Amino acid sequence: MGIPDAWASPAGRLPDPTGALGTGAAGEELIDLPVVNSRSGLLEHTLTVAGGHPVVGGRRLGLDIYNGRLPGELWRVRAGDRVRVLLRNCMEPSGVPPVCTQDDASGCLPARERQTLVHDAVTTNLHVHGLQVSPSGSSDNMYVSVPPGGSRQYVYDIPSDQPSGLYWYHPHHHGSTTHQGWSGLCGPLVVEGAVDRVPEIADMRERVIVINALRLDVNGENPTVSIFPTAGDEPFTRDDPFTTDPVVPARMMFPLNGGLRPVVTIRPGEVQRWRVLNAAPHREMWLHVDGHTLYWIGQDGIPFACPRQVPSLLLAPGNRAEFLIRGGEPGRHCIYAAPYRQGPARTDRPALELGTLEVCGPQGSGCIPQRLVDPPRMPRLPIARRRTLVITREPSEVPGGGARFLINGEPFDMDRIDQEVEAGTVEEWRFVNRDDFQHPMHIHVNPFQVADIKGIPEGDTSWQTDPTLWWDTYRLPPGGEVTLRMYFRPDATGKTVFHCHVLPHEDSGTMGTLLISPPGARGRASTGA
Repeated sequence: MGIPDAWASPAGRLPDPTGALGTGAAGEELIDLPVVNSRSGLLEHTLTVAGGHPVVGGRRLGLDIYNGRLPGELWRVRAGDRVRVLLRNCMEPSGVPPVCTQDDASGCLPARERQTLVHDAVTTNLHVHGLQVSPSGSSDNMYVSVPPGGSRQYVYDIPSDQPSGLYWYHPHHHGSTTHQGWSGLCGPLVVEGAVDRVPEIADMRERVIVINALRLDVNGENPTVSIFPTAGDEPFTRDDPFTTDPVVPARMMFPLNGGLRPVVTIRPGEVQRWRVLNAAPHREMWLHVDGHTLYWIGQDGIPFACPRQVPSLLLAPGNRAEFLIRGGEPGRHCIYAAPYRQGPARTDRPALELGTLEVCGPQGSGCIPQRLVDPPRMPRLPIARRRTLVITREPSEVPGGGARFLINGEPFDMDRIDQEVEAGTVEEWRFVNRDDFQHPMHIHVNPFQVADIKGIPEGDTSWQTDPTLWWDTYRLPPGGEVTLRMYFRPDATGKTVFHCHVLPHEDSGTMGTLLISPPGARGRASTGA
């Protein structure tokens, strides 16, 4: 069974002389990603980013990938472990536009602009999204650059109270996060712990599923171009709401664990545990499994006290959802992202078929647990400070460059401190969205709870607003506002960032610097209201 007919829409078509984007094979069995385990409290690993040729849906692509795989390996650790990762940058430019000549100014770039663009596209670093680790030194430092031919030794000390759940790793070099995300550079990271020992869950088949978004030209490469969010409200004819310089025709492919529209098998009555990561740099995924209820057990790496029965889950870019699913009627059931109006376009993002759940075989078994684990509690501390941060949209300073989105009227500047907080305190941040695009805001190091939300569009049933849930990425309603309550843990101090996790927005400046000062330290006054 495919996407409901009322939601099906034709995809945009591009010329495809090489066959790289042809119909291709689809529907193979979902693969399990290779696993890298910690041993005796240490995960030691080398992560090489280099050009490769993954085959997706029968198509041979040319992309920068981790250790020759799309996506990267699954890392499995425990709270209290140390993770040592040597990042090696072996990228070379691909899909690069030619230098403009006097006779030809289309599909090309001036020499100096081309040089800067190529350098940014192949410069990288590493972020462990959701881990509550130090943002300084050799740990989760966003201000590090690893150029082509370079390497960097990362060391992450996972705290002993890190919740057990799904996290992930990906590049975070400002200016190239979108390009590298659209190459599929990412991998899942599971912190094992108490929730894994719940008897019913311990006996289940587990599936870790990574949803990627690959932006491909007619040669099956991710074009090296400047990317600009569109400024108008044109309807979506394909899932690529961006302009580029130079203009390079491209379209999106959405594999799961590197497979195009794979098949996930389950027996009737069997209960499986799914951990799903939306690694798409730009698209929210309103996840449905046709004919099946989801039993939601954790969000953004933090488990719940008990399962929550839901018909669907919306994952913004960067979100992770963990849920249980029981095999229903034998047959094939569509796994899909329902149409959703994420931004100012006059039409919804089109429905997207992601895969198929095939219920088959002998009768299975399994139980949905009644209780899970005690989730973290917000410390009972007074609110040390309340801040207001306003998201606005304005035309890009680049001619023909679409829009850019600002925080408190400023684009990102890594040399400026935008907000300074004291570790060991609780604050409330009120994000006001004066744009008609949803902006999923991600704050590094510390998760948060949603204390208040205003402006949910009428009839939109995708929102989860329980103030007891924890998140590390949460979307702002168009024209609305969200108040986030955060505890800044005392053992993770330093300079980090907060930003919109629609990565073309982040690369164009929708990011701020956050200085977490040690407890009791006196710093400069924040620019927050």
